[in-house]
Amino acid sequence: MTEQKVTHAGFRLALLATASVLGTASAFAQPAAATDADPALEAGASDASGAEDIIVTGSRVARSGFNAPTPTTVLGTEEFEKVAAPNLADVVNQMPAVRPSLTPSSSTNNSQYAGGNYLDLRGLGFNRTLVLVDGKRFVPAQIQGPVDINAIPQALIGSIDIVTGGASAAWGSDAVAGVVNFKFDHKLEGFKGSVQAGITDHNDHRNYLASIAYGRAFADGRGKLLLAGEIAQNSGIARQGDRDWGDQGWGIIANPAYTATNQEPRNLLVKDARSANLSYGGVINSGPLAGYHFAPDGELIPFRYGSLRTATGMVGGDGSTGSSDLVLEVPLKRRSAYGRLSFEATDSITAYAEASWAQSKTDHPGLTRTDNAIAISIENPFLQESVRGAMVDAGIDRFTMGRYSRDYGRGMNHIRAETTRFVGGLEGEFGGGWSWDAYYTRGQTKNRHRGSNARINANYLLAVDAVRDPATGAAVCRNLAARAAGCVPINLFGDGAPSPEAIAYVTGETWRVWDLTQDAAAVTLRGEPFSTWAGPVSLATGVEWRHETADVTSDPLSAAGSFSTGNTVPWKGEVTVKEAFGELVVPLAVDQSWADSLELNVAGRLTDYSTSGTVTTWKVGGTWEVNDDLRFRATRSRDIRAPSMAELFSGATTAQFSPFDPVINQSYSVQTLTRGNGSLQPEKADTLTAGVVLSPAFVPNLRVSIDYYDIKLKDAILALSATSIVDRCYRDQPQLCGLITRGADGRIAQVESSPQNLQAVHTRGVDVEIAYRLPVASGDLSLRTLITYVGKMKLDDGRTVTELAGSTDQPTIASLGGTPHWRANANATYKAGPTTLSLTGRYVGGGNINNAFTYKDLDVLEHSGRLYVDMSAQYAIIDDGDRNVSLFAGVSNLFDNDPPITGTGGFATVRSLYDVVGRTYTAGVRFRY
Repeated sequence: MTEQKVTHAGFRLALLATASVLGTASAFAQPAAATDADPALEAGASDASGAEDIIVTGSRVARSGFNAPTPTTVLGTEEFEKVAAPNLADVVNQMPAVRPSLTPSSSTNNSQYAGGNYLDLRGLGFNRTLVLVDGKRFVPAQIQGPVDINAIPQALIGSIDIVTGGASAAWGSDAVAGVVNFKFDHKLEGFKGSVQAGITDHNDHRNYLASIAYGRAFADGRGKLLLAGEIAQNSGIARQGDRDWGDQGWGIIANPAYTATNQEPRNLLVKDARSANLSYGGVINSGPLAGYHFAPDGELIPFRYGSLRTATGMVGGDGSTGSSDLVLEVPLKRRSAYGRLSFEATDSITAYAEASWAQSKTDHPGLTRTDNAIAISIENPFLQESVRGAMVDAGIDRFTMGRYSRDYGRGMNHIRAETTRFVGGLEGEFGGGWSWDAYYTRGQTKNRHRGSNARINANYLLAVDAVRDPATGAAVCRNLAARAAGCVPINLFGDGAPSPEAIAYVTGETWRVWDLTQDAAAVTLRGEPFSTWAGPVSLATGVEWRHETADVTSDPLSAAGSFSTGNTVPWKGEVTVKEAFGELVVPLAVDQSWADSLELNVAGRLTDYSTSGTVTTWKVGGTWEVNDDLRFRATRSRDIRAPSMAELFSGATTAQFSPFDPVINQSYSVQTLTRGNGSLQPEKADTLTAGVVLSPAFVPNLRVSIDYYDIKLKDAILALSATSIVDRCYRDQPQLCGLITRGADGRIAQVESSPQNLQAVHTRGVDVEIAYRLPVASGDLSLRTLITYVGKMKLDDGRTVTELAGSTDQPTIASLGGTPHWRANANATYKAGPTTLSLTGRYVGGGNINNAFTYKDLDVLEHSGRLYVDMSAQYAIIDDGDRNVSLFAGVSNLFDNDPPITGTGGFATVRSLYDVVGRTYTAGVRFRY
């Protein structure tokens, strides 16, 4: 790969250049009569050209020509085809307002999320983004409550609405950052489908997608049948070391020259970072033999120390380096099917039923087990006589050893998720302008995780403590009871030394199953009950009910906490939600000299949770259309997120992290314990959005929207990572030290990272969208740019304020994290006859590795942003109205740009922000007839 650096100043210069190009193009554009607006240009607005009332995701009101005051970005078929991604989550994640926090390439070291695609608006965490399907809630894929986009049948999706503002009053809990609504194409007639495949320069990330959808009206148009299905697969990327930047062993080590009073930083970001106290065959770390390690044949040989050596880290040498072997992208297989049948029972009542099924699978290795202080006795029968003799000569009868156990200590994750969903409903009209709908839906997700080669703690300790049987001379376990029960001693002296029988004894298979169900029902009434002086008032009101359950089961050893990691304690939980809502659109002025229209939009929702009581959410907004060229919009809302069932009820689960311990100046593997907290209270957010939409008549087909947002979240439910808890405890937040437990040896034994209502969050910024279309030569050129500027992203726990905007720090688990100030997506598409060409630039800004760091913390404090360029082409070989067959091809990350090196979380870079896959080629065929 190559590296391309873009400064903030350079990015702003590029924006100015783009604006200049737009201005120049508009000056030479033909002043032809205005055409119908591109749906993408009218984000958040209904189609005013037809008489049918349309519901936009930013509101529950159905009204022709209504412009919702909440900013909404619409992605349609054109956007899907430009990206040509095998998963629609990849399309959404390219939007500047969305942070790809949890994808198959950003969650490889966390088996709870691995392989999933979870959306994260504003970077506030996936659990604060509400995902809908056709305006209805979808069954969660996780006990934490989010929807996995892999579980949504995608072959029939016609558009995606992204509401970037609080929407709890309209849609309920979780819509703190906004709503993403996947909308099926109910008007499809005939067949449509696609077959495509992709690969990288490195012959990995091999992927394919085959999808087909069918729609057919029957009974003189009174009935409609929709069917869809798809299969997709991605081989993933086995190792971070499969990329040049990932094979350089980047990591953060302690600086041996550091003191509190000199000019040296405490830590260094270096290439070829290695462990000074771990080797693949075992290195002796204590006594006169310290500095020797075991060769593959068990011989004791000198351990070559590298430069910049401390007790745990160094550059170069014979120590282990695990970063290159980390999984860069997990493989993923998914399949889905969807069917819908609707029928007009009468002229005013339509009944419908739909069913969907989706399955996803992934199999990938986890993290490798490390041990820093394995106690070895001179009696161990696996020691060679030469080693035993060296111990006798040195006057010792034992030593401690550090080992990176790649020969047996790496587990495998096997994850299967299956989701089924059924919906039945009625919708109708009455009374000249009133409409209603009622539905019931039931969804179920079964998520199975099987972990193979997981180490059993008790068996391991028994197997390590080996002696020679005086009667037979064979190596046996010292413990007689364990020996009688089948204990097999393990040989740890040399890479590859453990026998298959010993590995089978010290490891086992874990399993856990999440059974999640969601039952939901709703009745909604819409109409125009009365009029004001400026026109009819539109109303939407209704009631909703939802019941969700979680049943978590696991194997007996996991339930007892017997494995070194991945233990799940069985638990059950349920929550019932009852809601009533209402929304009004009140016209205040129409056809005035100062306003073509002025409308007030108010909404309220009363929600009763069986777990946390009653909560009220509301929204007040308005749109002021001065004329055809200028429109203002604003909203003020109270939004909420109730604790998920996992946050409330979950049993204890464990994971392994490697924090830096400043007390003993070492990094080592630490167990983290996460469990539910029944004392959690709902989060509350106050959201303000205000913006302007420009459609100047002197530049036909140009539309510019600029929206400011401000979200203040209090009582935020967050779980800090073990690394962050340890760092903050000894840096500036001693109140977190109570979550740390140390063992008798002074080392950290456990860190508790259970969710807490411990923080407030305040974020604000600006979204800009520019869209323009003009004729060029014999075709049409469409330009669209989306820009997000994040000015603030502050976490405040009452004592310490952490600013995350402008940094790439990741202090929390699958939730809040650092975000660059600038992100942008700019596209130019030219269509002439059967040919369509598209060029896209995606910019992800740089920033500080950690805003709190000074020159005394790390030698590298900041990094530059990245500009990724994508291009695609499509050619219609058949295009005769109802029939279309097109060939397409595309290249993403055309210049194969490397991500910035930050050393975040043991990985070389921040996987949730930057492209780690590299240049990817895609080709395929689309058809419709």
